[in-house]
Amino acid sequence: MNENREGDDGPSAPNGTTLVSYLLGGLAFWGGVGWVADWALGFSALFLPIGMVIGLVGGIYLIYAQHVRS
Repeated sequence: MNENREGDDGPSAPNGTTLVSYLLGGLAFWGGVGWVADWALGFSALFLPIGMVIGLVGGIYLIYAQHVRS
């Protein structure tokens, strides 16, 4: 994913689109998992917000691990 060009030895700067896609992708995926769990278990909006929080935290962790820590 990080392409090294001539003379570029460091990690590439984070792209705004990449950062937003990590956050929205985490929210959409884990929110969807929570929605399916609610539907399958017969709850009304118990696991959906839990899944969205997990997705948001996971997206923030990915941003931190790939762009801030490196």
